[in-house]
Amino acid sequence: MEYFVHIEGERLRVKVENGRCLVEGEPVEVELAPGNGTPVRSARAAGRSLRVRPRRGENGAWTLAIEGVEWHAEVLDPGQEAIRSARVASGAASGPAPLRAPMPGMVVKVEVEPGDVVAPGQGVVIVEAMKMENELKASVPARVRTVHALPGTAVEKDAVLVEFEPLEAEALAEGREA
Repeated sequence: MEYFVHIEGERLRVKVENGRCLVEGEPVEVELAPGNGTPVRSARAAGRSLRVRPRRGENGAWTLAIEGVEWHAEVLDPGQEAIRSARVASGAASGPAPLRAPMPGMVVKVEVEPGDVVAPGQGVVIVEAMKMENELKASVPARVRTVHALPGTAVEKDAVLVEFEPLEAEALAEGREA
C-alpha cells in the first residue's frame, strides 16, 4: 500500500509491501512490537530502538509521541492525496476546517481562546443538545483564529463556532517541547 505522509511541512511517499517499507524509494527497516497492553509500542527503525505512542485523529491526522517528543502528521492514501493536491493547486484554502455545530443546541462552555494551539482530539467547545452535553474536539493540530461561540447562546446546526489557522513549523516545534 502507498501512503503520503505530511510532517513538518515535508511530504514523503511511503510504500509498504511484503513486509518492506520504502520511504521515497529507499528501503527502511522498520519493526513494530505491541506494548504489552499499553498504547506504547516498541519500534526499531533504521537500527535504532524507540518507544512510540501513536494516537489517531480524524481525516488522516496522527500524533506520534516518540521518546517523549510529539510529532503531528497527516497520513493520506493516494485518493486523499489527489484531493489535497487538487485543492492546493486550485488555490483553495488548505488550512484547518472551522469547527461547526453538529446539531442545534446551547453553548455550555468554550475551552479555547484566540491564539491557543490545539492538538487533535483536544476539547474546544461543549454544546448541550437534547439534555446531553457534547464536547466538540479539534481534528487536526491548529491555532485558534476566532471564537464565535459564547457560553449561554443558542446555535443552529452548521453554525461556525471556532475558526482555525494552520500552525507554522515553529509552533509545531514549540508544541512538541511541552
